[in-house]
Amino acid sequence: MCERKPRILRESMEPRHVRRATAVILALVLAVCAYGQSALTQPTEMTKRRMSLKGSESSTSTTMGFGVGASFDQLFAHPQSGMILPDDNSIDENEYLIGAGDVFFITVVESPSLKYTAAVDQNGKAYIQNVGLINVGKMSYAEAKKAISQYISSRLKNPSEIYVALVQTKNATVSFTGQISAPGSYELPGATRLLDALKTANGNELPLASDADLRRVQCLGSGDSAVFYDLLAYLYNGDAKQNPYVYPGDRIRISPTTDKVFISGAVRSPPPGYYPLKKGETIGEFLTMFTLDNTADLDAIIVYQPTENTKRIISSSKADYVLNDLDAITVPVKRNYSGIYTASIAGEIASPGHYPIVENSTTARQLIDMAGGVKASAFLDQAVVIRPLRTLPDRFNNGATQMGAVRPERGSAVAVASASRDYAVIRLILYNADNVLLEPQDQIIIPKKDNFVYISGSVRSPGAYLFIPGKDSRYYVTQAGGFSNNADRTNVQVFLKYGDAVQGIEPRCVEPGSVIIVPASVQNKFLTQVLLPIISTLATTIGVGLAIYNSR
Repeated sequence: MCERKPRILRESMEPRHVRRATAVILALVLAVCAYGQSALTQPTEMTKRRMSLKGSESSTSTTMGFGVGASFDQLFAHPQSGMILPDDNSIDENEYLIGAGDVFFITVVESPSLKYTAAVDQNGKAYIQNVGLINVGKMSYAEAKKAISQYISSRLKNPSEIYVALVQTKNATVSFTGQISAPGSYELPGATRLLDALKTANGNELPLASDADLRRVQCLGSGDSAVFYDLLAYLYNGDAKQNPYVYPGDRIRISPTTDKVFISGAVRSPPPGYYPLKKGETIGEFLTMFTLDNTADLDAIIVYQPTENTKRIISSSKADYVLNDLDAITVPVKRNYSGIYTASIAGEIASPGHYPIVENSTTARQLIDMAGGVKASAFLDQAVVIRPLRTLPDRFNNGATQMGAVRPERGSAVAVASASRDYAVIRLILYNADNVLLEPQDQIIIPKKDNFVYISGSVRSPGAYLFIPGKDSRYYVTQAGGFSNNADRTNVQVFLKYGDAVQGIEPRCVEPGSVIIVPASVQNKFLTQVLLPIISTLATTIGVGLAIYNSR
């Protein structure tokens, strides 16, 4: 018993020493942490003495989940709701309004420097630790920076340089009503502008101006009177004041378009169509929203009033004419205006490409000369102008060959090119290159000399055959061994190809480079593609039936 007692005492004393040592270590750790935390968030006694504390307001409020005067490190170690300021400094300091949730980082350049973070509370006030409370709500970013700098300077004994920056922006809860696809409330980054906010509430696109009055977007802030913004003036005139930043509590209403005007003619942007009309707006004010073509005749603008069935001719001197609902404006092109456009030239030419032309002035000959003239290999007898128009003036249609119906046997490429009729072919040899006035998007094709005629389709020996002047399509069919048994002899077609364009010509007028196509007859196609397969199937079925019958 006596020998066990000391051992029992030793066993009971060891945990007590451990507990005491642990308590001492924990106390030291807590003391160090507390000192380190105070060093991060509070100035030292020496720096406090540099501050004049007279008139400083006291505050115990808490903002954005931080204790008052949260440190810069704390701010980014625990991200809060809101948006970190973009790296490209895209916020406009003169337009962005400060509100609850915005956070400033402040540096007082001394030795050592003083650093603070100040978050704006719901009342628009920012608390700067050991300095005081300052109201910056609804100030512009630029005004708030200046106010904070002046406020801190007034409390310094010695003049110092002060740096103020917005490091985190607020969130803004904004509501939308009216002519949009998804009315309701949206929480948006505070750096969002009205146009982008509206697109967010309308399926990421703007509503049509003919349906929604984008020229009078109503914005009602908390306790403020309604303000109207013209988003079309921002989009097409670059008026940035018509596209402000949204602010927490904004109520935005998009009214339906009631009064509107239709515009067409020499208008580049926005495109022709219906646009909202402001009350009492003049034609001069309305047209400032549009970019007109340089061909527009501003002294002969036509305004049609359908309700009265009247038409007015408005000149630039009458820009104060007041428009009415449903007016139709036509901006005409100046008469005899020679616009600058482009045409192209390709083929056997020294410098193929696109060249500027003056409409109704530049001739085909002048464009050929601009391109350096033709090569020795050029075949000028087949030089053509390809014009992307469905019709030609009467002077070009006289005596021109008209295309008939296109049979599918010719091949899909030829059929599509010939049947679409989306271009006109003007032969320069017929109309003289000096007399053909070029139009925008015209293309001159100078083909290469070709001494062969090409024949394909239902002939015995398709291929290329030497061109013989004066010979028609029948001669070349004979050269190709004659018609096949399945040939449609009454529907032989002859084509000339100019780049992507294909022109049909008379079978008796075969030229160098012509393509002769002999289609298969409809009867033969019916026989080979329909009737014979049916007969073959019936024969197979009958043969199988007989075999089964004989096997019994």
